Amino acid sequence: MFAENIITVSRPPVRPPNGTRTDTVPHPSQGGKAYAPEVRDQVISMWQNGGDLMSPELQVLRQQRKFPCFATCDRWIRQFNEEGHPRCKRPTGNRISQREVHGQDLFNLSLYRMVRPKAYLDEVRAYVHNQNPVNPPYSQSQIYRAERRLGLVRKAASTTSDCAYFEANLFKRQQYWYAQFPDGLQGESTRDIIDLDESNYKLETQNRKFGKVMREKRCDARGKYKKGEGSVSLLMAISGDEQAGQSFSFHRCFTEGGTDLYRFFNYMTELCDWLDANRPGRSFLFTMDNLNLHRHPIVSNLIYGRGHRVVFRAPYWSCDGSIEYVFNTVQTRLQMDVHGVDTVFDLVNKINTIVGNMPSFKRYFIYVGFPDN
Repeated sequence: MFAENIITVSRPPVRPPNGTRTDTVPHPSQGGKAYAPEVRDQVISMWQNGGDLMSPELQVLRQQRKFPCFATCDRWIRQFNEEGHPRCKRPTGNRISQREVHGQDLFNLSLYRMVRPKAYLDEVRAYVHNQNPVNPPYSQSQIYRAERRLGLVRKAASTTSDCAYFEANLFKRQQYWYAQFPDGLQGESTRDIIDLDESNYKLETQNRKFGKVMREKRCDARGKYKKGEGSVSLLMAISGDEQAGQSFSFHRCFTEGGTDLYRFFNYMTELCDWLDANRPGRSFLFTMDNLNLHRHPIVSNLIYGRGHRVVFRAPYWSCDGSIEYVFNTVQTRLQMDVHGVDTVFDLVNKINTIVGNMPSFKRYFIYVGFPDN
């Protein structure tokens, strides 16, 4: 009989490795997982074709737990007559409410998250309820599941300055992306763009506040009590120009002081010399933020005097700078190897290694909105 082909779940035939645990899967009649859809369809097919669900052969299989009991078969048949299918119910564990966020409430939730992405869950609940007071307030779990259905995920929050949304700054940003030189980058090839900026990296105290030990023991461990003082200033320029699948960068590290006009002018002089030696005859378009020393006349005269051009990003719109995401990559990789950085000189060496192992920067340009050309 075809009922002999029913597959049951059994324990593994071999002993699992030490340190692992294999839970016994109970039979469906004892609270285990529901019978497979194939078993349910098989019972319905037997019933529709006049099969005897109380036959001695099936009783033997029931004793061997290879076929559902008659009460289960009868319940599936009644469900098939009432609902048109014998599918199993969803196992909720009595913890999921039948009432979910949908319709206009779901639209209000998505709209509020677009405007206030940092809002707390209770603030979202209050807003959705206030927009439609007829419905009772939703629970936190209902709001959470609705946000998951909308595809919303939890991320580290960032803030854009209110000044970025001043009419003048919005106009400058519009020009930066959609106007032609000297006001913007429209029509420029990504391979001719060089983005540059400065960042600062500090040595911080290694202070992990929690650990796990026996109750009567101190949570103490050997190691460096303090990472030391000092910081490193990084001046860096990246390009979308690729040769043999690799784009180039030019950076300098300084362990004393920040970036002043003298240091930045010397850096730009070295960068122009490097371009003359490694990209002879090429004219590049520099992009940078509108810091005062970036806009100083001696810096502009140097850039144009060496055959290059410059366009400044809109104020407070650092997300338009691909170099900012490179700095974020450097910081993330430094944090991944914090135990290998103990002095300022270690920090400089680590930054040089990280930058040297980044073969391509074009993807950063494309990410912020530059064309793939």
